[in-house]
Amino acid sequence: MAGGTRRLKWIAPAAFAAAVFYLLSPQPWASGGTVVTFLGAAGEVGGSCHMVETGSQRFIVDCGALGKAGTGVLPEEPSALSFVILTHGHSDHCGLLPELFEAGFRGPVYCTEPTAAIVPVMLRMSRNFSKDRVSKESFESSITSFTTCAFGEWTRSGDIAFRFRRAGHLLGAAFVELAIDDGGRALTVVFSGDLGTDESLLLQPMERCARADYVIIESTYGGVTRPDAGSGPAGGHAAFGAAVAEALGRGGDVLVPAFTLGRTQEVIAALDLYSRSGLIPPGTEIFSDSPTAEKISDIYRNFPSHLSEWTNGFYGGMILRSPGLREVSSKTSMKAHSRKHRPAVFISSSGDLGHANSPRHFMRMCADSLNLLCLVGYQPPGSTGRRLQDGCSPVLVRHQEGRQVEKDWVAPAIRIQRFNSFSSHADQAGLIDWLSDIDGLKKVFIVHGEKGQSEALGARVRSDLGLKVEIPARGSSFVLR
Repeated sequence: MAGGTRRLKWIAPAAFAAAVFYLLSPQPWASGGTVVTFLGAAGEVGGSCHMVETGSQRFIVDCGALGKAGTGVLPEEPSALSFVILTHGHSDHCGLLPELFEAGFRGPVYCTEPTAAIVPVMLRMSRNFSKDRVSKESFESSITSFTTCAFGEWTRSGDIAFRFRRAGHLLGAAFVELAIDDGGRALTVVFSGDLGTDESLLLQPMERCARADYVIIESTYGGVTRPDAGSGPAGGHAAFGAAVAEALGRGGDVLVPAFTLGRTQEVIAALDLYSRSGLIPPGTEIFSDSPTAEKISDIYRNFPSHLSEWTNGFYGGMILRSPGLREVSSKTSMKAHSRKHRPAVFISSSGDLGHANSPRHFMRMCADSLNLLCLVGYQPPGSTGRRLQDGCSPVLVRHQEGRQVEKDWVAPAIRIQRFNSFSSHADQAGLIDWLSDIDGLKKVFIVHGEKGQSEALGARVRSDLGLKVEIPARGSSFVLR
């Protein structure tokens, strides 16, 4: 178990200061009912943070970073929170934990064991962004206050119990089932976190939820239906494998910009799959030059029981250990471009070519039409990756060479292809399918999506499932009865 974590089934009583705060403050649930307030990920992707207030306690589900809002998604009086529940380790769900501790929170952070291992790595990676507003003491508290829970195991705190279920989105990722004693009435509320697909080469499949009164569901791709969805792990990435093999066969190098957590590991697994099948030439070197991605890959290797049965059977003891994999420094990977080498694959962050090493690789590869750029993740509007995806030319590329940040306009000759199979988010059909299994639903709250995506999902939920839908605005509160 990661240092600073502990396994507990029962939560200690709230701090005395929190109790005093509740006694002296007017409570929104005084008229009865559990209150949910949508502090973030409401009408936007990112900043996931939802506060739940019952008759005796207050807590939040997720504490995610959101660029435009800064720390604006944090709840008032963090010291009055009893605890935090984390669904997974992506920064848009955990990135503001240091700021929460700086603001006075001192309770436990509940999550799965893999998430407790991943979050400190991700928070350390972004530490430079919070140094001016988070003390060293608060930062250390934020990465050592985890209490881990096994999937499916109920944990009780006063008038609620909760458990984590597999979401299929990322190693350790979960949706959360809350069972609340609401004034003698049983109330079940489910937070989806981020839901995954069945295309993962590594993860156990997403579990189903049998019953709930209310569901808070993400809508990142609520308006999208992917044609390759439902192909399963071995078949879902066939187009990617074929494109990489074709590029290598014609003598070109392949660049795969990929974020360090989740995407890099899936790309490595896919390349290993097609190397073993013979589609990718034996001995092809695969350079991965992110130190953070290497740490995350080690965490994946350390939790084989949390990976799928297919993964353990196919890769055996060689999970994310392809013979051609070279986990190296950026200095080493950049040198490969200037020496004579067999066609190779370069996996590098960031996934949108906005920073880190991927734009540096791109500048060394973009002039050669034999080379291939594989876009395997979401490209935000305005990013270098989005402009390339949209066919813009010339394109302004910002890249750091040594201590110098350079900006160059380039007309890329490199071939560019987009692959949707690596998405770790369920599409519209997947989200509807997951919801359709849930009995007893009174209302569905749709969050974590751009306006159009949330509205498209809401329309399908109404028409296909006949359910009431709410798309909350940031800061809005609802009484659940």
